[in-house]
Amino acid sequence: MKELKGCGMRSSVGFLSRRELTGQPLMKEEFQRRRMAGCTSLFKKDMLGHFGCVNAIEFSNSGGEWLVSGGDDRRVLLWHMERAIHARCKPVKLKGEHLSNIFCLAFDSTNTKVFSGGNDEQVILHDVERRETLNVFLHIDAVYSLSVSPVNDNVFASSSDDGRVLIWDTREPPSTEPFCLASYPSAFHSVMFNPVEPRLIATANSKEGVGLWDIRKPRSSLLRYGGSMSLQSAMSVRFNSTGTQLLALRRRLPPVLYELHSRLPSFQFDNQGYFNSCTMKSCCFAGDKDEIHLKFLFLTLRDEDDVTTPSMNKERDQTQALTTMFRIWAAVPI
Repeated sequence: MKELKGCGMRSSVGFLSRRELTGQPLMKEEFQRRRMAGCTSLFKKDMLGHFGCVNAIEFSNSGGEWLVSGGDDRRVLLWHMERAIHARCKPVKLKGEHLSNIFCLAFDSTNTKVFSGGNDEQVILHDVERRETLNVFLHIDAVYSLSVSPVNDNVFASSSDDGRVLIWDTREPPSTEPFCLASYPSAFHSVMFNPVEPRLIATANSKEGVGLWDIRKPRSSLLRYGGSMSLQSAMSVRFNSTGTQLLALRRRLPPVLYELHSRLPSFQFDNQGYFNSCTMKSCCFAGDKDEIHLKFLFLTLRDEDDVTTPSMNKERDQTQALTTMFRIWAAVPI
């Protein structure tokens, strides 16, 4: 069949007509990809529920049916995306509440548990169905990032301001010391398990840059990305879904893409007017083929150093007023 171009696969009518004719199983993914590639504007939906700045969001696995959010109001909110977008329900507050700002969140693979960490030097494990707190894991400084093992939901990694990356097992007694994978004088801002090779972990450090670690060889990185410029200030790093590439954000430098086993960048993303110096940001891959590289996922922060990006968890005008919402962006009306 002749391939439909233009609006044929970017309009809902064209998509439904072609699906009826062909019955192709991946038609939905193709429609979403073409709609995003061809759109000239994005639709948005404001999600209201927090009383302070929203610092972290995380979509659930296997389709993103749920979204969890946390921020300066110290609460963890759980949203059912379809109902929330159509204003049919309000978010559910999980009972466990932090003592200070929340910085990071993570679902386990079954979406039955949520991990949250933040400025109060602890990680709380929540039960999604019962909304109860299952456990608390104490740190000695602020927790900036969390990652759950892709092969064992009882194991998670945390990175914190004390310069350590710790591996925890939720089955161990709370008094048990975690396994220390890395220890630097400077803060670790991001950590992530490789989704295919879970023995490998990527980190972003405020002075040591982006590194690759093997949990079988702690305290010494396998690879320092950046070549001769490996000593950089990095704030976020993410693997793609196949674990073959890393996307990283660095301070005062453009976002960069690395191949897993190459310390030199394969691509750097830059735009006139972009300058990342003051605010903390995160990044990720998107699209069913990881073909989209996003800063702040669907949400981005606007500040003095980055005036070209759309607004994320807070907006600042000249009076530095803050909004207490986050926005969902899409290529189709929501």
